[in-house]
Amino acid sequence: MKNIYQQLYKSSPRSLANLLISFYNVRQYRIRHGGAYQAFRKYFEETEKLSREEAEQEQLKRLRSFLRYTYEHSKYYHEKWRELHLSFDHLGWEEFNLLPFITKEELQRNLRDICTINPRTAIKFQTGGTTGVSLQAYYTPRNIQERFAMVDHFRSRFGFDFGEKTAWFTGKDLLNKGDVAKHRYWRTDFRNNIRFYSTYHLQQKNFIYYIDNFNKYQPKYFSGATSSLSEIARGGLKAGIKLNYRPEAVFPTAEMLMKQDRKAMETFYGCGVYDQYASSEGAPFITQCKKAHMHMELMTGVFEVLDTSGQPADFGELVVTSFTTEGTPLVRYRIGDMVEMNTKSVDCYLKYPIVKKIHGRLSDCIYSRETGKICQGNIVNSVKNIHGIIRFQIIQNNMDGILVKIVKSKQYIREVEEKKLLKELRIRLGKKMDIQFNYVNEIPRERSGKYRIIKNNCKEEI
Repeated sequence: MKNIYQQLYKSSPRSLANLLISFYNVRQYRIRHGGAYQAFRKYFEETEKLSREEAEQEQLKRLRSFLRYTYEHSKYYHEKWRELHLSFDHLGWEEFNLLPFITKEELQRNLRDICTINPRTAIKFQTGGTTGVSLQAYYTPRNIQERFAMVDHFRSRFGFDFGEKTAWFTGKDLLNKGDVAKHRYWRTDFRNNIRFYSTYHLQQKNFIYYIDNFNKYQPKYFSGATSSLSEIARGGLKAGIKLNYRPEAVFPTAEMLMKQDRKAMETFYGCGVYDQYASSEGAPFITQCKKAHMHMELMTGVFEVLDTSGQPADFGELVVTSFTTEGTPLVRYRIGDMVEMNTKSVDCYLKYPIVKKIHGRLSDCIYSRETGKICQGNIVNSVKNIHGIIRFQIIQNNMDGILVKIVKSKQYIREVEEKKLLKELRIRLGKKMDIQFNYVNEIPRERSGKYRIIKNNCKEEI
């Protein structure tokens, strides 16, 4: 049926295609914004007022309930935890720490036994697989409603109200040949005031058509992959094309938000850029507050930041337990990201823990025999004073060398900038690492529609 619907959609005239999108989204938004959605919106508004101690008590209460459900309904976790003789009514953090970790590979391999609901009738989400492991997660309608309530609660801090005009950059295949030939890179859900823009045609020659349509449609809010929103911003600034109105907010998702991305977006869109962290398989949320701090949303799950020995640390691997994953429970899930916590006293109305920086995936690191593991955030800093780099990507296939792919502009003077960049990389990677440069016209996106700054294919371990 899905293929028949897609064929009908692709062969339809533009007006009918927009109608089909609107019709399809009616059902989607009924699921996402129906049921317990409003109750969760109220819940997040109320719990945001709690003290840190009260929030942690509520978090522990939710954890106990979630673990009981998981033990009673998931064959995989039941067998894993049986010998621990857990007391869910009185479970504390020491007992919680006895629970084993689970990796992406284990989740993928044991999905059938982990899942607590019928996959055929569940709400399905597919991760992009940018780490090499693509996952399918199964959600209950209630969990979906809670997750969308959290997202909308976060966005409401900055004026967002569902139903107002929104530009959404999507990795879905929206367009037919006629659309592309006429430079119409969008489709519209008129019922919900959402215009979906294609991420597959983001090239400098096409930016004028995107931006011209922004000026005609005038969406109050922009949302979508960070790289897509920043690419439009950079392209518009480069070409001197401006918005003739002022949007309310930009909400980048799915990828790390770098300082240079934020700066480009704030300059082009002329409004605030507000960040969040989650994942398609159901990680709990980290969101930006009104004071620009990134907070761990304690009502959505448990966050552990652990060093290489598995001990709590201010900088380390993020391990999550998510309350909104009853369909495919995530308990002490090694999601693969590195996090740095804020250790200074901060006066903020929101009492949840503050994340200083999300450094990205463990797999998005370079490994050096001299200097060890260098995370993506550190690598990104190496180019902040280099002029003329439009986009770059580092590929590591072995422990002794890397390939640096660069898309450059006319500002990039190779004799000067390459020397500066090499020096910055040497500071981070050491003197012995073989560093090669390759200048290309384009760096392709992953199948998920995202860009990867680091692609580490190295099979060795330090």
